[in-house]
Amino acid sequence: MKLNRIETILATGIYLFVLVIIFSNQSHAWGTRHVVSLMAYATIIYGAYLVFTQWISPVFFRVRKIDAGIALTLLLFFLVWLGLTGCMWVRDYHLRDYHQWDDGRFVPHLKRGESLGGALLVFLLLFAYEGIKRLIRYLQQTRSTLATRIAKESLVVLGGGTLIFVMLMAVEEKLAAFWLAVVPYAYLIFALNIYWLLPLKEKRGYSPQLYGLMAVGISFVAFIPSGLFFLNVMRSAEDLYFVIWICLNLVVIPLAIFVYKRQKERISQLVNLKMELGQTSAGLSFLRSQINPHFLFNILNTLYGTALQEDAERTATGIQKLGDMMRFMLHENNQDRILLAREIDYLRNYIDLQLLRTATSTGITVECDINDALEGTYIAPMLLIPFVENAFKHGISLKDKSWIKISLYEAEGKVYFDVHNSIHRKPETDPEQRHSGIGLENVRQRLAMLYPDRHDLVIRETTQEYFVHLTIVC
Repeated sequence: MKLNRIETILATGIYLFVLVIIFSNQSHAWGTRHVVSLMAYATIIYGAYLVFTQWISPVFFRVRKIDAGIALTLLLFFLVWLGLTGCMWVRDYHLRDYHQWDDGRFVPHLKRGESLGGALLVFLLLFAYEGIKRLIRYLQQTRSTLATRIAKESLVVLGGGTLIFVMLMAVEEKLAAFWLAVVPYAYLIFALNIYWLLPLKEKRGYSPQLYGLMAVGISFVAFIPSGLFFLNVMRSAEDLYFVIWICLNLVVIPLAIFVYKRQKERISQLVNLKMELGQTSAGLSFLRSQINPHFLFNILNTLYGTALQEDAERTATGIQKLGDMMRFMLHENNQDRILLAREIDYLRNYIDLQLLRTATSTGITVECDINDALEGTYIAPMLLIPFVENAFKHGISLKDKSWIKISLYEAEGKVYFDVHNSIHRKPETDPEQRHSGIGLENVRQRLAMLYPDRHDLVIRETTQEYFVHLTIVC
């Protein structure tokens, strides 16, 4: 509804602008009747646009009332044809008096079928305009990519530019030709700056002077086809070639810079909001997890003491490692960054606990090559463990041969982490079969937010193997 209102306001503004141009030419060669006929011509086109786009199309065609929509469209076409015929009759009546035509020349002039051709052209453009609007709506509903954004913007320029072009054609053909030459060029320069030059300047660190030279050079080359078309239509306007080029670039390039900066600010705000929302959700989850932690630790200490009394050394070791992991989860997991050494300790404790479960199985091989971290290296918590959890969950079978290979080392400010494991598909009856793998997806999102352009995650999967390679620039 908001877009329809904006569309109507823009169309009304264009219509009033055309009326002002027509009225301002009354002092030239045009007489009063000629001006009135042109104003009526523009009013008929504007009225047909409003009736078709704001009533017939949304009320009938979009809700599948095809028969009523076709009938009303034909009725509107007849009325537009009739109105254009009257406008052209008034125009030709004025031209007869101005050129002193006789009746033998005046009557055939009405019989050229200009009004029918004009009505057909108006409705052809209205249909094209509606088609462009529907295509834009479709692109808005699809996933936003660079191609879809450019296509959507091009369609908006095409639709709006076509509407203005038709109205200008009814007033002054040279003015319409000028519009036809300028609009495609202006959008081309705008798109080149927004989607190529400005991102390139930011990515490679170009100076403002170098960017300015590139923008001016590209705009000059791009203006050649439009400029030649303009000179072909306006043969006496050679002196205006560079004036028009300069004026267009003084408007389009600063506008592109302004829009690009606003888009960057909006993206930055969205990223910050997303990170804050993620931190809030993590904080809420952390609070929920703190359900009387002291009680849990007391229970673990009791179990640990009981296991030692019964000479159950492996059980006691497992309870101790579980307690260390729980302390990590409660006290360090909510921090933005932790020492890589602490993340490695947690990782080793988790692997040791899993090995307690698989120690008696001969067909399971777990190889770990985890180097100690250098002092002062920090990392976001819980980035590595989801991949190891996934490996033990899907890579271990107590019946079939299984293996897991884990490698972690640090070099030159980068952390290299690899997990390679076998795959054992769960049966359809297994409740874990429908697990959505939110842990890995959560890690992807956290990496994108915390290490943008500073990480490389590669995941490969076959029917028998699963491989993960992660590189993080700390």
